[in-house]
Amino acid sequence: MAEEMPEEKEMIVEEKEEIVEIAEIAYGQGLPTVIEPNMPLFDLILEDARYKGQLLARETKLSSGVLSTVTFGFAIGFILAIVMMLLPFAIIGGV
Repeated sequence: MAEEMPEEKEMIVEEKEEIVEIAEIAYGQGLPTVIEPNMPLFDLILEDARYKGQLLARETKLSSGVLSTVTFGFAIGFILAIVMMLLPFAIIGGV
């Protein structure tokens, strides 16, 4: 049993040394540098989002315009259909 304890202590010391080496690598490089952003990529994403927003706005305006004139268009179409059905009878003299 006395022989097992020194081996365990040696293993713990070795693990601690490895941790110290890793910590030295992580913290021993100085201040972090700032990386310049990739502006052309941001510009492409911005233009794509702007284009999609404009398409959505145009489609919304078109659909709201169409929906606001549905009843008026239906009334005009119904009247024209009735006139086209009754006009030949009025010209010929009716039955």
